[in-house]
Amino acid sequence: MAKINQDSQVTVIDRFLAKTFLKLIPKSITPNQITIVRFILTPVVGWLFYREIYDWGLILFLLTMLTDALDGALARTTNQITDLGKIIDPLADKLAIGTVVILLVFKFINPVIVWVMIIVDVLIMIVGGYKKYILGKKIQAEIFGKLKLITQVTGITVLLLYTLFGYGWLLLGGKYILMGAIIFASISLFRPHSI
Repeated sequence: MAKINQDSQVTVIDRFLAKTFLKLIPKSITPNQITIVRFILTPVVGWLFYREIYDWGLILFLLTMLTDALDGALARTTNQITDLGKIIDPLADKLAIGTVVILLVFKFINPVIVWVMIIVDVLIMIVGGYKKYILGKKIQAEIFGKLKLITQVTGITVLLLYTLFGYGWLLLGGKYILMGAIIFASISLFRPHSI
């Protein structure tokens, strides 16, 4: 594996993944190819949830979201960050999360939460584009955006556990975790160099 680029904001998680999962990925695989896998898996995850096959859907959803951690860690630790990757990676995240939110949160929690999540994500894309292309600022993912994604994945996972086991506290927990994701997303809107 290539030497880790110290200037590319490599995280502790990136270093962990570089020593574990990334060793399993052939050197010919690029981060953008892993992102493409997320695009391919997302409709399959959506179909499983649409058909209410929640056990397999949960497994494939977690695998799909693991590709997000892997492509970012691979890009940062091997200095393969590209302009294309900066565009398609967040787009793949929004597509994956948005698909699951529409199919699950709408059904089990509250349509209002779905609409708020979608509106905030659209605003993040608009504000990020404005900052980058109109104001010429260097835009990068930052802590609140990452916390948003982590809480979204956690909230959806808890909601999926509710579909499998039926405990009401899982449904309530998933709802509040997803509301936390909305808060993190809203905060990231007002950060000067974040998306």
